[in-house]
Amino acid sequence: MSDNINIKYEYVPRFKAGDPESVSYLEEHGYVVIANALSDQESTKALNLIWDYLEGLDTGIDRNDRDTWDNDRWPTAVHGGILPGHGIGHSAAQWYIRDIPAVKEAFAAVWDDEDLLVSFDGVALWRPWTYNQNWRTNNGPSWMHIDQHPIGRPGKHCVQGLVNLLPSSPATGGNVMVPGSHKRFAQIPERYAERLSRIHPKIDHFRFPNDDPLLADSQPIICHMQAGDLMLWDSRTIHCSSPGLETPTGDQQLFRAASLICMMPKSKSNADVIAMRKEAVQNLTSTTNWSDRFINADEFPDIAAAGKNAFKLPPIPVLNVNQRKMVGWDE
Repeated sequence: MSDNINIKYEYVPRFKAGDPESVSYLEEHGYVVIANALSDQESTKALNLIWDYLEGLDTGIDRNDRDTWDNDRWPTAVHGGILPGHGIGHSAAQWYIRDIPAVKEAFAAVWDDEDLLVSFDGVALWRPWTYNQNWRTNNGPSWMHIDQHPIGRPGKHCVQGLVNLLPSSPATGGNVMVPGSHKRFAQIPERYAERLSRIHPKIDHFRFPNDDPLLADSQPIICHMQAGDLMLWDSRTIHCSSPGLETPTGDQQLFRAASLICMMPKSKSNADVIAMRKEAVQNLTSTTNWSDRFINADEFPDIAAAGKNAFKLPPIPVLNVNQRKMVGWDE
């Protein structure tokens, strides 16, 4: 895919968690930004906990020394910056963020349901590529995609999310959304019938060619986000992440840090999946965004090639009552 898609950096409306207007905006545009789901202090704590996880891998990473952030010590990353495995889904950082009340409140408003299961997702960390060109994340137009199979899962099924832990800017880049593209989701099976016939209905990742009308007819945007903001998007919305539209200047540390998180009603799942989720906590198994079924992120090719135990794993989490309910326990 070429790079001729024009991406615009935009200051979009931001809503309070639980605001009915946030749900209306999501339904209309396919994404929404929730303001200050985490306070500045909570964002700082969450980022420090992520660094605790990285330093705990026992590879010699030092948050204060960029020379120790090389790929030989860094956990396996995909798409240039997403860390999906090696126990990250059960790190203290991820469980801390999931337990922030405003995060759950935002998802509860979307589903009109308080009984939610949380994904055991990872994080997105973008090291400063101005310091090391090998750290540059994938260019946005190279992987515009949806995360829902157009035939296997028609209609609305999932709302994904990420909590931003550092402020974004045109220089840092961020998540790219194609507003309103979720409304044309039903057109995809006819346009890509032959290709979809070769994709298993349970494989939800689907990429678009650069000349797709869905991209030509809509303005892709990087949404401005403050530290602590939560972005939600419909899995039918075309999206990706992209490096900055400008060259960063100054002495940069991480360009971007975000926690990936998704919550879905427990009623969408079943007893077998919930049993596997309980085992996943004890086995430190991360998953994809789909919390209504079980997809083991440690089986991703890049993670499997490295080996789940290639790094020292975090301790098994000791969960409070609210966190246990998000796994699937009844108490």
